[in-house]
Amino acid sequence: MWPFVSYPQCSTGDVDGKAYDYIVVGGGTSGCVLASRLSEDTNVSVLLIERGHVKNNIVSRMPLLSQNMFWTDTLQVQGTIWSEPIREAHGRRNRLWAVNGIGGASRLNAMLWTRGSPGNYTTWSNMGLKDWAWDKVEPYFKRLESVTGPLDESHLEKAAENIGLSTLPDCNDPRGPSCGYFPLETAIDKNGERVSCLTAYLSRAVARDRIKRLSVCTGTVASHLEISGDEQTGRTVNGVYIRSSTGPKTGKECLVKARREVIITCGAITTPQLLLLSGIGPSGENSTESRLGIPLIKELPAVGADFSDHYAIPIMLELPRNETLHLLESAIWGVWYILLWIFNGKGWVSFSSAPTAIFLHTDSIDEATMQVTTPHIEGPSHNHDVPNIEIMIIPLNSLERAVPGRSLFSIYPTILQPRATGHLEITSTDPLINPRITHPMFGHEDDLKAARLAVRLSMRLAAEFQTLYPFSAPFAFAPGNEVQTLSEWEKLGEVGPSSVEKTFIEPSLANKTWKDVTDDEIDEYMRRVCHTALHFSSTCPMGTNAKNGVVDQRLLVFGFKNLRIADASVLPKITSAHTMAPVLMVAERCADLIKSTWNSSQD
Repeated sequence: MWPFVSYPQCSTGDVDGKAYDYIVVGGGTSGCVLASRLSEDTNVSVLLIERGHVKNNIVSRMPLLSQNMFWTDTLQVQGTIWSEPIREAHGRRNRLWAVNGIGGASRLNAMLWTRGSPGNYTTWSNMGLKDWAWDKVEPYFKRLESVTGPLDESHLEKAAENIGLSTLPDCNDPRGPSCGYFPLETAIDKNGERVSCLTAYLSRAVARDRIKRLSVCTGTVASHLEISGDEQTGRTVNGVYIRSSTGPKTGKECLVKARREVIITCGAITTPQLLLLSGIGPSGENSTESRLGIPLIKELPAVGADFSDHYAIPIMLELPRNETLHLLESAIWGVWYILLWIFNGKGWVSFSSAPTAIFLHTDSIDEATMQVTTPHIEGPSHNHDVPNIEIMIIPLNSLERAVPGRSLFSIYPTILQPRATGHLEITSTDPLINPRITHPMFGHEDDLKAARLAVRLSMRLAAEFQTLYPFSAPFAFAPGNEVQTLSEWEKLGEVGPSSVEKTFIEPSLANKTWKDVTDDEIDEYMRRVCHTALHFSSTCPMGTNAKNGVVDQRLLVFGFKNLRIADASVLPKITSAHTMAPVLMVAERCADLIKSTWNSSQD
C-alpha cells in the first residue's frame, strides 16, 4: 500500500462505495490525459479505472523493443481479440491487438506523430461538426507538440523521387503538401526513451503529488453504468459498477459514485462494449436486450455500428542482415545495442521501427507507368487533398508472425480512407469477454482498387530501390513472387513451430515485377497477408443527432447530462494519419470542455 510502493495504485476494494467528482473509465492513451488534466484542479477528486496495471519496466521504455506485440505479459498486450472470419480475405481472422495498462496503446505503438492533413478536419466540418474544423483543432495539436535508422535513407529518397514524389521535411505542416516522402516525427525524448501517456501525463511524480485528489485504480474493469432519469428530463450517470479484472468471474461487484461526470476512454473496442452492457445502443431483434436480456435504456443505433480501421499489406525485400533491424536477433549485437541504450540512450533500439513514410492519393498515380503525376503545390490543404494510402518504410519483417532465417525489409502500403465499415456486438454480459467484431477489410470495391494500386506502386518503388541499392535486394514476399515461400510460411501456423530456431523457409526464385504481375495475383496475395494497422476507430462517432452519432460536439453522449466519451471511438471519420495524435487532441479538448462546463456552472 502507498506510500510503501513506487507508484500509488489502489485496488477495486479500496474505492468501493466511494464518490468522486470525476470518474474516468479506461487508463489508456486518452484516459491518462483526462485524469491528469482534470486533477490539476485542487478542489476536485478524480478516479481513474484501468483493467491493467502500471508495469513501467525497462522494456516498456525502450522505443524499439517496446513495439514487440508478442511480449504479452511484459508489455500487457492482449493478443486474444480476433475478428470474425473475413469473407474477402479467404475467411481468415485478423488478430486485433490491444494494450491493457496505464498508457494504453501509446506504450506499444510505433510512436509516430501524424496529425493528418487539414482536409481530414474539413471533412468533419462538412459532416455538420463545425466545432471540429481545422482552425478549432489545430491549437490543441500545437499545445501537445510544445510538451514534449539503420538503413541509409538516401537510396529510398532517390527511389521516391524517381517515381514522381517530392522529399518533404514535415508531414504535419498544415501549409505544405499533404502528399510526398516524409521523415516521421516520433514520441521519443532526448534520452532515447519512449514518451507514452503514462510518462507524459501520469508519471510517478504526478501521481505522488496528487495522491489526495487522484486515485489510480488498476486491475479493475467496469461492468456497467448506474443510470437514472428518463427521455424527457434527461439521463444522469450516477456511478460505475466495477470488479477485479484478475479475480474470479463471480467476484464481488462494487459501485463507485460520480458527483459530476463519467468520461469513458476505453478505446474503440471496449467503449462501445461498456455502453452496450449498460443498455445504450441499437434496438430491434439484434439488440443486446433481445439477445442478452439487457434492458434498453437509451436507443443509439450508431453504438458499435461503424467499426473502422487502417489495414496494410507487407511487401518485403531480402537485404543483408546488417542493413536491417534483424541484426538485433543476433545475441551479440542485441546485447550490445541494449547496453548502448542503457548507458547512452543511443543506438538502434532508441528508434521507431518506421522512420519514414510516403503519403499520397491514388488519384495521383498514372496506372500505366506507376508514376505519381499530381504536382505538389504549396498552400493549405483542401478537402480533396487527403491521402488515402500511406507507404511505410520498415527495416524489418512486417508480417504478423516470424519468418525464420530471413533478413527482411518492408515497403508497407496501408489503406487510410476505407469506404467500408465493420461493426461490433457483445456476446456476453461479462465485460472480460471480448466483443464479436466484423472487420471491414476489402468490404468495398473502391478499397480493393486502392489497395491494388498501392501494392503495385510499392513494387514500382522497390524496383527503383533495387537499381540504386549497392547490394542484392530481391523480393522476399510480394505478389507473383516466392509463392512457395508464402505457402510454407502459412503452414507454420498461428504460433509457429515449437523449435523456431531450427526451422528455415528457403527462398524460391522471384519472377514477377510491377509491370507484369496481374491484378488477380495482387488480389490473391493481399487476401492472404493483409492485416490490421491497429487504428480502430469510429465505433461511437461524433454526430449531429442521436440517429447518426453517439456523442455531440461537446463529446456528451446523446440523451445524457454527464456522460462523455473521449477516445478513438468518437472520430466521425477515420483520419489519414496514425491515430495517436488525433486521439490526444480529442482528449485535451474534452478536458477543456469539462472544465468550461463546471467553471461556468459555478459562476
